[in-house]
Amino acid sequence: MKTIIEFLPDELGNEPVLDLINDIRLKVDNDADMMQLFTFIMRGLEFLEIHGLDAMDTYFIDETESGFPYTIRLVKELRNHVPLLEFRVNWKNAGAFRCIFFEHRVGNLQVLLMVKAVLKQNTYSAEFERIAVEAELVYKDFTSNPEKYINFQGVDQYE
Repeated sequence: MKTIIEFLPDELGNEPVLDLINDIRLKVDNDADMMQLFTFIMRGLEFLEIHGLDAMDTYFIDETESGFPYTIRLVKELRNHVPLLEFRVNWKNAGAFRCIFFEHRVGNLQVLLMVKAVLKQNTYSAEFERIAVEAELVYKDFTSNPEKYINFQGVDQYE
């Protein structure tokens, strides 16, 4: 099965997940922790695209820029917001990058739809809870009208 990642636009046409990743990228020149976080986010997204949702059962193992091991479970279910999932990357002083997404299958194609993201500094985050509720609304709307969010032309090649 092939996996692709799509970044969903919000009601204004912005792509909140990509916007946050870009904000982090803009800080890498001045902040080594942000550089490491950004690197792990990008490598983690590549890992997710290669492994799809099998990433839930596989640890992401990498190295820091200085050669130290880094291991994390990149994908978890959001227990209180099923069927939403969470893409997770943590790095020391930079914080915890959290991206809420869900899966949609078309034939043999697994589409991972990235909805909202936050960079949190504490275990509990009101902002994270807010975006989880917003992502639930997007998911409900998506299930009734997926064509509003993604273009299915050419997808039949995966069936």
